[in-house]
Amino acid sequence: MKTAVSLSAAVLFCICVLAAAPAASASDPSSPTAASAAAATPLPSARASKAAPAAKSRASAPIDFSGTWEFDENTSINANYHYRGSILSVTQTGNHIWIQPVKQGKGSGVLAEEIVADGRPYEKALGPAGKGTVTANWSADKTALEIEVRAGPQDKPSSEATQHSLWRLSADRKLWVRESTSVSQGKTVSSRLVFRRTSNAATTPTPVGTPRPKTKAG
Repeated sequence: MKTAVSLSAAVLFCICVLAAAPAASASDPSSPTAASAAAATPLPSARASKAAPAAKSRASAPIDFSGTWEFDENTSINANYHYRGSILSVTQTGNHIWIQPVKQGKGSGVLAEEIVADGRPYEKALGPAGKGTVTANWSADKTALEIEVRAGPQDKPSSEATQHSLWRLSADRKLWVRESTSVSQGKTVSSRLVFRRTSNAATTPTPVGTPRPKTKAG
């Protein structure tokens, strides 16, 4: 299925890949700071006083996506062409997940990023779509990672683009499935990205010095 070339489609792609790191970082996947450049910026919130210490956010997670993953075009549905031929390296420490491309697909649209799965919203750069709000948390049954992304001006709900994603591992941990539903300007697009594990270990070093920044005082 071909992707649309409208502005709304561009926004949908940007929130789909959650591209946050500058292109220079993506071009050097061996750099331990490549994913660090995509570090999350938490939003001011009344929940700040209840925020867990940074150390707690790195507690053991119910799912570990660490490893090297090759995109499977044959079983994916409505995937953006940038993923075709790509290979991703995932390093996870508790609720912090760093993703770096070790091989680009068609073009160079798959960039390094960091996901913080602690249920708190944070602001994140989304490429040409500007900035957006990301909230990631483990599902109630602990079998999936749920990610909610909102992009666009908050004062214009009709221009806002949203995406809800579920990331899961197969029972044998050999498949990583990312199912997403995106809505923009009244249009809904669903996709299914499938990655096959080629190694249990990431091919990039674990980023250091990137704990979740403290929430600003409200």
